[in-house]
Amino acid sequence: MEFEWLIWITALHVLAITIFEGLAHYSLSSLPQLRDQCIPDGALWPSVAIVVAARNEERDIEPAIQSMLELDYPNLRFTAVNDRSTDNTGAILDRLAHGDRRLQVVHVEELPSGWLGKNHALQLGSDASQTDYLLFTDADVSFDPLCLRRAVAYSEQYRVDHLTMFPSVPMPNLWLDAFVIFFFRVFMVFYRAWQVANPRRTASLGLGAFNLIRKEVYQQVQGHHKISMEVVDDLMIGQIIKRQGFRQHVLQAREDISVPWYQSISELVVGLDKNVYAGVGYNLGLMTLAVLNLVLVFLWPFIGIFVLQDTPQMLLGIVCALLLVSSAVMAWRIRVNPICALFLPWIIAVFVFTIIRATVLFYLRGGIKWRDTLYTRKELMTHRIK
Repeated sequence: MEFEWLIWITALHVLAITIFEGLAHYSLSSLPQLRDQCIPDGALWPSVAIVVAARNEERDIEPAIQSMLELDYPNLRFTAVNDRSTDNTGAILDRLAHGDRRLQVVHVEELPSGWLGKNHALQLGSDASQTDYLLFTDADVSFDPLCLRRAVAYSEQYRVDHLTMFPSVPMPNLWLDAFVIFFFRVFMVFYRAWQVANPRRTASLGLGAFNLIRKEVYQQVQGHHKISMEVVDDLMIGQIIKRQGFRQHVLQAREDISVPWYQSISELVVGLDKNVYAGVGYNLGLMTLAVLNLVLVFLWPFIGIFVLQDTPQMLLGIVCALLLVSSAVMAWRIRVNPICALFLPWIIAVFVFTIIRATVLFYLRGGIKWRDTLYTRKELMTHRIK
């Protein structure tokens, strides 16, 4: 016998998924494409410094820095900060700097108290750069040669104080493609990417692959000093800039920026240790709610369809179809193989496991371990932005 309440709950589930997927696709459609930006002739280009923090990045650092050095921009400097690397990262950077005087290398031997390594390195890099703009990026990002011209032209045309952009994230297999698609949709809806450019909304964003900030704005918000112990530094720099009333935009730049993310499921699970719990402010209640939402809203339909019967089963089938079709369409829209949508149920389960694992490890370790450094719970909580 069917229970009327169960029918109503599953019907609401269909509505909730429809709204969520609609917001995700609307958000993607609302973000302009960097590639559509015209590059003006005869422009007076403001000076830009690219600041990169690198720790044990010998696998990707050379091609990334080479692509930065090949950027077609007339007024450009580079500061690479070697943050206590124990591999060949420092030697590679020194060799590249010897071949190009625009590249300045700063070596960090010791981390001062009250700082995360990356945040300290980025602050040092910005202090060493006297330019109109600062571009904070990661040590494994590759750029199209005209990327920076387009980005600066856009910022100047629309008087943007902070420009951040979604890169392409090439993955080695369909499993990881499925994760990118699911994570991307949740990320855009959770952070309300479609509202970031609206000065009347509180939505803010920052992405580690590309944070282009006017130097005077960076100094006014106290730069990385303000977020010295924030693990999700890219998101937090965006938050403090938006909070203080500066103009912030987010674009799609998949044709202009590329970031190799994780190379395997195990690397993904370990790599997200530092981010997922920090992303909810180390709030156990909020994290529990997030896990329950992921399980009940996204994972349960793929289980319940084999458990329930009649109308509830049919409604859950609609939910599953919506999730799979939406994933395939999203994949197609960002030029990822749509077949990856078939792996969605398994990748959601992996994501839930990753979140739970990261939360448990935070309490077992007494903090977050990042690049061989343990940042204690007390340090992280003491220096949090309120």
